[in-house]
Amino acid sequence: MIVSSRVQNRLIAFFLCSLLFLLVLPQANSAVASDPMTQIKSTVDEIMAVLNDENLKQPEAWPEKKTLIRAIVDHRFDFEEMSKRALAKNWKKRTDEEKEYFVSLFSKLLQNTYIDRVEEYSDEVVVFRKQNIKGKKAVVYTIISATSLEIPVIYKLLQQGDDWFVYDLIIEGVSLVRNYRSQFTKIVSREKYAGLIKRVEEKVNKIDESSVSN
Repeated sequence: MIVSSRVQNRLIAFFLCSLLFLLVLPQANSAVASDPMTQIKSTVDEIMAVLNDENLKQPEAWPEKKTLIRAIVDHRFDFEEMSKRALAKNWKKRTDEEKEYFVSLFSKLLQNTYIDRVEEYSDEVVVFRKQNIKGKKAVVYTIISATSLEIPVIYKLLQQGDDWFVYDLIIEGVSLVRNYRSQFTKIVSREKYAGLIKRVEEKVNKIDESSVSN
């Protein structure tokens, strides 16, 4: 299983908490269009609007809700950059067609893993500590407070035009992208690139089947 480890599950769970509950923070200055905190907050507002839509509360509406959330997430996360960093040296060896397919597959793996858990989290509080912006890169430091537990979460973003896109998350010192990179590198060394693709496809299909059955 590519993403079944305890560490990976914690990464996804904590990431969801941080993404969904940024709304507890004070409203940032919307006039600062290039501010990464403001843009993440805007994305979270859209996600929460979908989750709280009374017309989408029934179980049968979940597929539509999931599609809407995926579209919102697609707009804010740079899955190509995440894919490139997760594959590391193996990215350069791929053809344009292979890269395009891997990005679509990997993004679906990430999306399905956490979107299906969106409604499982509540009562967490997220506090922004600071943000550092250097050129076209930014790092946003946050703390998730849940009961007596405090979880540090760091967002890493890249700027493209006036927009900021998330390309990695570091939770309790563990990088989401680096964690995948370690797993992918080991699989490619044992089973070649084709073996990695097969494993990711199987994981995505399994998640899809589970989502349908629920």
